[in-house]
Amino acid sequence: MASDTSPFLTPHGGRDSSSEEENEYPTEKEILSIRTLAARHHRNRLLYLTANVVVILFAIWGFIAFVLVISNVAFPIWQATSRPSDVYRPETLPEGLNRCLCGHTKEEAYSLGCIYDSMAAAWLPAECRDDELTDKFDHAGPGPDGQWSYYLDENGTMPITKVEIAELGPKGGSFWASQNWHAAHCAFYWQKYKRMGETGAIMEARFDTLHHVEHCGKLVLKPRPDYFFLIEVEVRMNGSFDSKPMTDTRVGGKIETPLNLHDHSHENHESHEEHENHEGHGSNHDHIHDDTIMGNR
Repeated sequence: MASDTSPFLTPHGGRDSSSEEENEYPTEKEILSIRTLAARHHRNRLLYLTANVVVILFAIWGFIAFVLVISNVAFPIWQATSRPSDVYRPETLPEGLNRCLCGHTKEEAYSLGCIYDSMAAAWLPAECRDDELTDKFDHAGPGPDGQWSYYLDENGTMPITKVEIAELGPKGGSFWASQNWHAAHCAFYWQKYKRMGETGAIMEARFDTLHHVEHCGKLVLKPRPDYFFLIEVEVRMNGSFDSKPMTDTRVGGKIETPLNLHDHSHENHESHEEHENHEGHGSNHDHIHDDTIMGNR
């Protein structure tokens, strides 16, 4: 006899509906547990979102701080390197470039691309020279083919060549040239300044001063009676303000007595000129020490 295996059958052959209805609704304990789990999930999710926001804010703050630090370091460098160099504004040039350094010996000078520039009475690197203008200067004198006369002594009895003058640079020596030569130096340096925009040549620091302009202006406005009296000119190995002490100036086996380079004020220089003017100068044996070309300010 087969048995009826349907569970919980009612006498009428159906299921126990009361048991099913009771199982359809969670108990109060189950509801409380569900609510607790939902609240915990919500709280955890809120904490997770809050933590993420905090992390993001810290990341943004750190990024901004990093950018500020980098900009404080990099911006001045970028500004300095991106700003176009202007030969008329030395502060835009690489530091020290307008000192036009050529070392202390001929070998150092040649290795730095320097040659002797007669218009500057100094060894200069290529970036500080206007070779075309210097060539014109070398042919602007009163001698044959526009040559200038140079002397080793203040009396103008010992002629010296440009090659020999260049040799005086490493020794801190000097030569003597006429006031006419000095006036030409001033006139040609004014040309050099004007031409810089086209040539890109850099004006040496020692000549890029109001003092030099005033000195040249006074030479033009108050010239001495004889344009051919001699002025002492120091030979330099650079275009900076630094002046090397004059030492042994041997040329052709001769030794000239070293001269002291004094830093005269503008007023003392004028008084010295007035004193010499009262004495009267007319021959090429007369001389002065030129503060600007000699490197003194």
